[in-house]
Amino acid sequence: MKYLKNIIIIVFFSFAYCKAECIGDVNSDYRVDQNDLINISNYLLGMNDSMDFLINYADIDFNNNLDIFDLFGIALEIEVSQGEWCELQPVNLSSEWQEQEDSSYYDHQLLQSILNEDISALSDIRGIIIVHRGRVVGEKYYNGSYSNQQFNVWSVTKSFISALIGQTIELGYLDNQTLMLGEIFYENNYTNQVSVEHLLTMSSGWPENWYYTNTNNILNILLSTPLANNPGNYFFYNNAACHLNSYLINAVTDLNPKEFAMENLFSQLGIDNPIWGLDADGVNNGSYDLFLTLKEMVKLGQLYLQNGVSGEIPPNQIVSSLWIEESTSNQINTGWGDGYGYLWWLPGKGYAAIGLGGQLIIIIPEAQLVIGTHSYTFSSDNYFNNLSSILYTMVVPIFDLTDTNNRDQDIIINMNRIGTLINTNK
Repeated sequence: MKYLKNIIIIVFFSFAYCKAECIGDVNSDYRVDQNDLINISNYLLGMNDSMDFLINYADIDFNNNLDIFDLFGIALEIEVSQGEWCELQPVNLSSEWQEQEDSSYYDHQLLQSILNEDISALSDIRGIIIVHRGRVVGEKYYNGSYSNQQFNVWSVTKSFISALIGQTIELGYLDNQTLMLGEIFYENNYTNQVSVEHLLTMSSGWPENWYYTNTNNILNILLSTPLANNPGNYFFYNNAACHLNSYLINAVTDLNPKEFAMENLFSQLGIDNPIWGLDADGVNNGSYDLFLTLKEMVKLGQLYLQNGVSGEIPPNQIVSSLWIEESTSNQINTGWGDGYGYLWWLPGKGYAAIGLGGQLIIIIPEAQLVIGTHSYTFSSDNYFNNLSSILYTMVVPIFDLTDTNNRDQDIIINMNRIGTLINTNK
């Protein structure tokens, strides 16, 4: 019987894949659950004969008729999907964001209350955008900010740099992230020990250099600085060492990071010629100083949620899905949360790009959710803590159908630690 059930499941999903629809989503709430099963059952029992449109969503055997086999198939789908969101269809990220016109499938009133009351009460908030399944479900600006305002995203820049490094590998400019810096720049006692991966995981072993943006010949100065720790052994949040990623991009592509991004990333995300600060030698800052609007900033989050694909026709693979998986997986332990990826934070649920003051891109894959925030640069730790609490305990649960771990408090503690670290290290 179990063998027969597995056969039926395979056949069912083969039909569903061919139709490329959210099979069984009768009430158009982007998930298949008991409500859909009730609607189909009522139709088959003749209790609601006005729902002929059901055939477009539940006819899995293409016979233009709803019957017990379709009902059984939908029941199997509910068992397998466990009420999760239907498969995400990538949106075209080079286009403007589209708003979600149908707010009936989530608690729209609660979300608006959170934006108008809880978020609005935060004195240092400037803007927030909430994107679910590729469409904007909430967007609001505060304290004189506005939708087209460009602002320094601070250390969110690092996550853009991570994407660019992934592209240099995918395009063949760089062999892989295990390459030693001595093979890219020049060999010495330090570059022969430090790899690209060490730069991406904040584990190079180099000490911080607080003056790196204003120092001439900074590349040679950084590469010739003695190591404080063995590379790969310790996580140490280091802006100067991260800046070497910009020089790496420049070395292998013969382009400044912004020039490379304009050809391979920004243009694909609808980002038009943003301001990006330079160091004293004219190389874009690899740790911060990228200026974007809130809508532009969260495009990176949606790109990663879509596994690096922009939903154009045909689909455009902008960043390798393998690179995204590696970048957002634990590559080094930090002592809290799920660790650190390749310039992405792993606070315990999903992953995040975090900049000074509360510039955030939060991605929750299981909820198909991306949240972006713009905050006053010099906001307090208390503000960051309150913002994180609202986002993870109030906003995320509206869309997270599978959250049964009750890890909210741990996540908030992890975010608070990260925020304090970034606010003290810029």
